[in-house]
Amino acid sequence: MYAPAPIDRCLAILLLRAAGCSQDEVASIIHCAKSLIGRVEDWFGRQLAYTKAVEICNHMAIKEVIDADLLHREEVDKRLLEKLTRITPGGVLRHYREDYLSRAEWRESLDLANRLQASLSFIGAKDWAIWGLPDTGKPPLTSEAGLRIWIDRGKLVVKLAVEQDNRFPVFLARLKTVFMEFKDYDRWRESLVELVTMCWALAHEIWTNAESETGLELSDIPVMGRGHLVNVPKFIYEFALDNYNSGKQPDLVILDHGGQRFRLVPEGQPDYVLAVGSMDEMQRCQNVTTSLAKRYASDSRIGDINAKSLQVKEQSAPLRAVLSRLISEAASEN
Repeated sequence: MYAPAPIDRCLAILLLRAAGCSQDEVASIIHCAKSLIGRVEDWFGRQLAYTKAVEICNHMAIKEVIDADLLHREEVDKRLLEKLTRITPGGVLRHYREDYLSRAEWRESLDLANRLQASLSFIGAKDWAIWGLPDTGKPPLTSEAGLRIWIDRGKLVVKLAVEQDNRFPVFLARLKTVFMEFKDYDRWRESLVELVTMCWALAHEIWTNAESETGLELSDIPVMGRGHLVNVPKFIYEFALDNYNSGKQPDLVILDHGGQRFRLVPEGQPDYVLAVGSMDEMQRCQNVTTSLAKRYASDSRIGDINAKSLQVKEQSAPLRAVLSRLISEAASEN
């Protein structure tokens, strides 16, 4: 929606009205028709999206309008200038917007906004939650992105930890009511579930193939007399994501692990252990890991995951922008 006048002129009108000036007084100060004042107020209060209103009405913009314009107008006396300098973005928004949400109104749910913002920012195809063991009977752990993934009656369940908070449904309903961007939240959630399902299926296929072809099991706990995988499936999966259709193959080396045992690691990363075992086991594991990494790096499903991951990130961008503004506005009112 186009502004009825240059933005700085609109903001000057809004500031004067918020300071208590009548339309006649504003028309005299700004040297404009009263009809323009009405159009500006209707545009800012009713026609403009809330997020755009917040973007336009910020501390820096208010200060610039006062310093560059209103401060130099003869009609603006000391008393009025003092009122203008005390006006905050929240004051203007509260004056005009029925959908204005003050810091006090959001205080109890501000932590939910921060947690949701963090989740939206960290979600990606490499989230370690996809490697969870859903059949242990233990509750799922929460990944850095706040994801919890488990199997319920054969179906993959994907939840954000913040969604488990009993305040979240009301919080989300308010977001959907005030911010038009959040009307797409459910569609974004569907895309997220699709992404995680794609990632989980391929990651666990890699896991199965790695164990089958190396003859070693994935385990953090060493088994006496035989080797085991540590990070081989995860390495293959992430290598494929990073090197899709590049033709590159991983550089792996075998290092002494002590006690006539050896460890397989990526070259230059001696502490990133992929597997541990005898020399024969590690040589076989090296060959299998290289082969699987090359195979999956050219698998079209990896390309699909990369594309879906980008889509999920792009879909969340407007949501993240809203939350950032909400958090920033609440902080400015502190």
